[in-house]
Amino acid sequence: KELPTPASYVLAYSGGLDSHGLLHALVSIREQLGIPIQAIHINHGLQAEAQQWQAHCQKVCTALGVALQCHHLQLSPTPGESIEAQARTARYAALAAALPGKAMLLTAQHQDDQAETVLLQLLRGAGVAGLAAMPVCKPWQQGWHARPLLATSRDDVYHYAQQHGLQWIEDPSNQQTRFDRNYLRHQVLPLLRERWPAFARTVARSSQHIGEMLPLLQAQAESDRLFCSNAQGRLEVAPLCQLSSERCRLVIRQWIRQAGHQVPNQARLQTLETQLCQVQKDRLPTLRWGQSVIYVYQNQLWLAYQYKDLPPDSPVVWSDTVVLQLPDGGQLQRQAARQGIPDRYWQEGTLTVRWRSAGVKGQLAGRQGTRSFKKLCQELAIPPWQRAYIPLLYRNEQLLAVADYCVCEKIEPKPGDTFSRLHWQRPDQPST
Repeated sequence: KELPTPASYVLAYSGGLDSHGLLHALVSIREQLGIPIQAIHINHGLQAEAQQWQAHCQKVCTALGVALQCHHLQLSPTPGESIEAQARTARYAALAAALPGKAMLLTAQHQDDQAETVLLQLLRGAGVAGLAAMPVCKPWQQGWHARPLLATSRDDVYHYAQQHGLQWIEDPSNQQTRFDRNYLRHQVLPLLRERWPAFARTVARSSQHIGEMLPLLQAQAESDRLFCSNAQGRLEVAPLCQLSSERCRLVIRQWIRQAGHQVPNQARLQTLETQLCQVQKDRLPTLRWGQSVIYVYQNQLWLAYQYKDLPPDSPVVWSDTVVLQLPDGGQLQRQAARQGIPDRYWQEGTLTVRWRSAGVKGQLAGRQGTRSFKKLCQELAIPPWQRAYIPLLYRNEQLLAVADYCVCEKIEPKPGDTFSRLHWQRPDQPST
C-alpha cells in the first residue's frame, strides 16, 4: 500500500528480529526514500538484560548511521492490571512524546502478528473495529503510524535477516505461554498452519475486508451522531430512540470514542440502550465502566470521568489572592473582569472555599430573593452528580460565588471599584 510522505521516518526499534529487519531494509533504500530515518528504543526495564539490549541497539544504529533515542519506562502496575497492557500503553505514550511533527512512526508488525491479533479479538468478542485489527497506516499524533510489513510473513522476515547476516535480540519472555499472544503463537497457530498452510495470509485478508467496511460504518455513525447531538455535544435521548438498536449503540460508541474514553463492552451498551427509551423522572439510568460514567439527565446523555473521593468537610482558606490549589487536583483562579466580585472583597475578611455545606442559600446577582443550593443548581443547570464537587467561595459566612457559574450575593459596587471573576479549572485526571 502506498503511504503518505512524511517529514521523517521514526522506527520503534526493539532490537528483535522484526524491527531489526525493517531497520536494515529502510537503510538499504535510504537514498531512494530521500527522507531522514531515525530510531527510538524503549527500555521497559522488565528484563535483567534490558541494558545490554539497549547497548546492542545503539551499536547497530551507530553502524548503520541511524540516530537513536533511548527512553526508559518506570512501570508499576496496579493489582489486577496486566504488566503487558501497561507496558504497551506506556510504550506508545513515550513514542508519542518523542515523535517530531509530520513524522511517520514505523512499527514492524507482520502478517503473522495480524493473524494473532484477529484471533485474540475474536476470543474477546470484539466488534467490527476490533476485527479490522491493525491498519497498514493511520493518522497518529501530528503525523502517521504505519506498519509496512503487514503483508509480509514472519518466515520472510526471518529469511531476509538470515540472508543479510543480521544479529538480533531474542527476548525470553516471548517464549512464555502464560501470555495469551505467546500461547496462540506457540501452541495454537502451528496446529492451524499444519491443516491450513495459508492461514495467516487468509485471516489477514479477511481482516482487510472488514477494515474496508469500517469507514462506511463510521461515516454512518458520525451522521447519526450529528443528528442526535445538541450544541453542547451531548446526545439527546429522543432522536437516539428513533434509531434502530444497532445504530443507537454505534452512535454511542462513536460519541464515547471521540471524547477520548474507552468504549464499554456490548452487554453494558445494550443495557443502556434498552433503558434509554424507558427513562422515568425518578429512575435515570447510569452506566459505569472503568474510569468513565454516562449519566442520563434532562433527556440528554452526559459523559464524564468518575469522580474521586468527596471533597473535604472543612473549609480551605484562600490565602493567595490569585490562585488556590484545590484538594481534588483542580484550582480556582482569580481573573480581572469588567464586572463580578469587587477586588476589595479579597482584602476584607477571610476568604474560604467550601463544598455543599448544609443549608446553603444564595442570591443570584440581579435576582430577587435567596434560593437553596438545590434551587441554585437547578437554575444554573448543574446536574445532581456534580453538585457535591462544586467549590463555593465564601467571605466570612457570606456566599460570594458558586465556582465560575455565578456571583451569588447582592453586591453594591463603589465608585472606583475594580472587579474579578473566578475561573474554575476542573481536575484533569480521571479517578483511579
